Amino acid sequence: MPLRYAIPILLGHVVLLVLAVISAQLLLQSCALPLPFLRHLSSCVTPAEIATRDRLAVSVETGALLQRRIFELERELAALQCTRLPPDPTAPLSPEGWENEDLSMLYGCWDLDTTYRTRDIDTGSIRTYDQWQMCFDEAGNGTEIMRATDGMVCEGPVTARFAGGGLSLIEPGNLPCADGGYIHHRDIACVPAPGGRASCDTLQPETNGKATVMFERAPQ
Repeated sequence: MPLRYAIPILLGHVVLLVLAVISAQLLLQSCALPLPFLRHLSSCVTPAEIATRDRLAVSVETGALLQRRIFELERELAALQCTRLPPDPTAPLSPEGWENEDLSMLYGCWDLDTTYRTRDIDTGSIRTYDQWQMCFDEAGNGTEIMRATDGMVCEGPVTARFAGGGLSLIEPGNLPCADGGYIHHRDIACVPAPGGRASCDTLQPETNGKATVMFERAPQ
């Protein structure tokens, strides 16, 4: 066989051999063709990609668990009934309370400790009240009770309101007493005093009767 025909045949055999090797490699490793000049044909998953996928799967699972826990906690929170604690019924009046016009600082009971005297407009007799107490809720709504040295008790509603930097203790009308009588309605205006107290001026418009009493926490 002439040489010019033998060389193409030899090259053909070489090409067929290379193709056979490549085919075998592809059969044994179908995910990729790890040849430098065919890197773009590779479809194998690298160890780094496998690790990333594993971490992603763990993250997704963890996220699902956390979401489920959040849902459970939200259900538990919705079932809770929170109760706010009332203010301290033993706390004195505070400058901050006055500045903020905070009626809740009046929560509890207070003594008006100056001896209070009334005069019967028909008989002129004097009655001395040595106990005068007011008790309020957080909104400034309350009751007052006065006890005289002779055992007489007068009791009725009272309301506290801030106005113009001062505290008003508002009686809706005359204060009824157990014997059928009453103490005339009073306008009561209070200002802060040392020691967590207040100084209150009282005025009976009907009689022009005036008095000043101290307003402080009742003993527990």
